[in-house]
Amino acid sequence: MPAEDENRRIAREAFMVFEHKEGSKMVDEKEIATVIRSMGINPSNAQIAEVQAQLKEGAEDDFNLIPLETFERVIAEFVQAKRDELARADYHLLMRAFRAFDPDKTGWIDAEVLKNLLLSKGEVFNGQEAGNMLGCAVDGDSGRIYYEDYAYVLATDGRKL
Repeated sequence: MPAEDENRRIAREAFMVFEHKEGSKMVDEKEIATVIRSMGINPSNAQIAEVQAQLKEGAEDDFNLIPLETFERVIAEFVQAKRDELARADYHLLMRAFRAFDPDKTGWIDAEVLKNLLLSKGEVFNGQEAGNMLGCAVDGDSGRIYYEDYAYVLATDGRKL
C-alpha cells in the first residue's frame, strides 16, 4: 500500500486529468466519483458520498468546484483509512464470483444477463456504468463475457492503490 505522499501524488495526477478549466486547479464536484475511480480504486456509492461530503467543506460556494489541495488531502486520508476496503479483489475471488453466474461451467456469461444483474441487484449500476463495464468485458462477436480473461484484467491492470 502506498504511503500517504504517494497517495497524494496519485490523487493529484488523476485530478489534473479532470481539471475544470486548464490551470484552475479545480474540479467540478460532479466529476469526483470518476476522478477517484480513475485512480484504480473502486469505492462503494456510500464511500463516494462520504468523500464528497468531506470535499464540500472546501468547495467554492457558488460553483461546487473542489480545489486540488482539498482533494489531495481528503483522498490521501481516505485511501489510508480505508485501504483494506478499497483493495482490488484478487483473481481467484473474481473467478469465484463469475463462476456463480456460470452453473454449466462454460467459461462465459451472457452479456445481457450480466447487464440485467448490474442494473437490478446489489449496489446497482446506472446505465452508463453498466455500459462502460460491459464495453470493456464483452466479446464483440459473440455477446459473451469470457470471464477468465476479464478477471485477470480486473485483478492486474497495473494500477496501484
